[in-house]
Amino acid sequence: MAGSGAITVDPIEITDIYKQLIAIMEDLQSNAVPAIENIKNTKFYQEGKAMEAIEAYPEANDKFLELQDHYARISSLVIDTLNTMIETDEAIALKIIDALEV
Repeated sequence: MAGSGAITVDPIEITDIYKQLIAIMEDLQSNAVPAIENIKNTKFYQEGKAMEAIEAYPEANDKFLELQDHYARISSLVIDTLNTMIETDEAIALKIIDALEV
């Protein structure tokens, strides 16, 4: 049986990851979404002349929206991890306070 090693969780690293995920989501929302809308609103695209040239565009838009959903899901998991850490730390603190009878 292999020995179990301790898992070290660095809260600073987790919060940095969360901040980076938020920055990516904000960048996608503020830059990519408007650019996609601009393309969708062009006469070339709306009149269907672009469809042969960019047949995959509607599917690419769907994939982009999925990408945004994945980043949102990942950031939620990171927040859940941070919340679990906070709850665990509070529980440990209460046990210490009880043990010290403070």
